[in-house]
Amino acid sequence: MHDESIDHNSQMPPCLKFDCADLCCKYGVDVLPDEYANLISNHFADPSEFTGPEEDEDGVWLYRTVEGKRGCIFLSSARGCRLHDTPYKPIVCQLFPRDRAEALEAYQDGYLPCISHYIGREEHSKIQPPLKSS
Repeated sequence: MHDESIDHNSQMPPCLKFDCADLCCKYGVDVLPDEYANLISNHFADPSEFTGPEEDEDGVWLYRTVEGKRGCIFLSSARGCRLHDTPYKPIVCQLFPRDRAEALEAYQDGYLPCISHYIGREEHSKIQPPLKSS
């Protein structure tokens, strides 16, 4: 269950202008079976770039991308997602973070430095900085 959802139409940060080097995409991504099929059939991915399918805790079957050199296999070599301007960008990518709790967790784990775009600058000033990895 997710708390306060995020209005992505009004709160999306200027991703390609934010100096984060695509940190929110440093891990692989879960894709639904129909998204997987569309990515494969439209030559945006190869079956070898996925694991699964596996059933998640909610009973949803998902494929997971393997991680590339920069993280998600869909990251371009320079910056940004190569699926961004296509109809094939997975829904989880379009909706991340889904709510304030997910945004805070990602920030605490060090991969959502643009959190103030999602929770507001005043609230951002009250939260703990991300954990530093040693």
